[in-house]
Amino acid sequence: MIERTISRRILSLSDDFKVLLVTGARQVGKTTLLKMLCENGRTYITLDDKSSLDLAKTDPEAFFLLNPVPCMIDEVQRAPELMIKIKEIVDSDNRKNQIWLTGSQKPRLIRHISETLAGRVAEIDVFPLSQAEKQGDPYRLSFYPSFDGREAALWDYKETIENVVLGGYPELQYIKKANRADWFHSYISTYLLGDILYEEGDIGIGITDFRHFLMILAARTAEPVNYSAIAAESGLTAYKAKILVSLLVSYGIIYLLPAYAGNTLKSLTKTPRMHFTDTGLCCNLLGIEDVDGFIKHPLSGRIFESYVVGEVVRNAVNNADFASFYYYREETKGKGSGQAEIDLLKEKNGIIYPIEIKMNASPVSRMAKWFSSIPEDRRGMGTIICMNKEKTLLGKDLLVLPASMI
Repeated sequence: MIERTISRRILSLSDDFKVLLVTGARQVGKTTLLKMLCENGRTYITLDDKSSLDLAKTDPEAFFLLNPVPCMIDEVQRAPELMIKIKEIVDSDNRKNQIWLTGSQKPRLIRHISETLAGRVAEIDVFPLSQAEKQGDPYRLSFYPSFDGREAALWDYKETIENVVLGGYPELQYIKKANRADWFHSYISTYLLGDILYEEGDIGIGITDFRHFLMILAARTAEPVNYSAIAAESGLTAYKAKILVSLLVSYGIIYLLPAYAGNTLKSLTKTPRMHFTDTGLCCNLLGIEDVDGFIKHPLSGRIFESYVVGEVVRNAVNNADFASFYYYREETKGKGSGQAEIDLLKEKNGIIYPIEIKMNASPVSRMAKWFSSIPEDRRGMGTIICMNKEKTLLGKDLLVLPASMI
């Protein structure tokens, strides 16, 4: 069992809240993690089981008579009818750590919980495995640029790319390479589309068209979202394309990185940039199976960018670092007209840390030329995250960080 960064936070929050809600995409390890952390005597129920689901929806009181607290209820979004009864239970008992809930449809869960359990529940997001977890260093601190001396990269070039292609779904770490494509095919048809159809009803799309839609999105990872273009390519209306993208965000499959819109920066795009949360799934959809296939693929640079963005963001979330993340794009004028871009901004306590992402093993300072677009009084140390063999400096305020060290 790979130790998860979020474990400490789960146990800490359980000490102070009556209800714990753990959200995240299917198969990211939510249930396995909570079962590992469960103390003796906590009942486990999954609402993927039809009989348990039927009872939860029709008779919540009987459900809890059969499954008394402390308990853990898996995929609770399937039975919002339980929420009022949960409120009654925890309001009648001052003990902490009574009910653990998991779910893979975050917006729906949050809506029901905000209506019934406000102030009683702690919420935690679980992502696919981080590279720090894979490396056996689950308690690596949230990334902020600093330099205390040269350090060798934790993975070489090939190892890093292998992990970009593999992704972070826990079960895939132990599956033979030849069977990974079958796993992803099952994941898309059984879990992802199945959940969407179950929760949303008939949205007028079958497995073939749905997979094609995901392939279109995969080809646009690390790009600003363009619903009209996605609709034209997929044959759907822009309205339906937007609904599907929204659903995929809510299920944790894609992540929309907002554009920076600070008052001091002008002429900025407002369109969010889309990243696949797991690059293993993205690579599968694009037909990338190994390191050679990745390196030769025309979208390898953008997939690598999504990988790095995903690692930086989940590294912060896992460590309860409530920083804000953006990308930056500004139209420039004059002789050097065009677009100023910075792949990722991390903002904390009013300081902005610019990050450029390059699938390059020999970074140079001009890769960070747009960092000066950030006002000097708000700009922290900049970073080029790349495939360099070591952590080093390209200047007093410009860090070079191998991607394997995030």
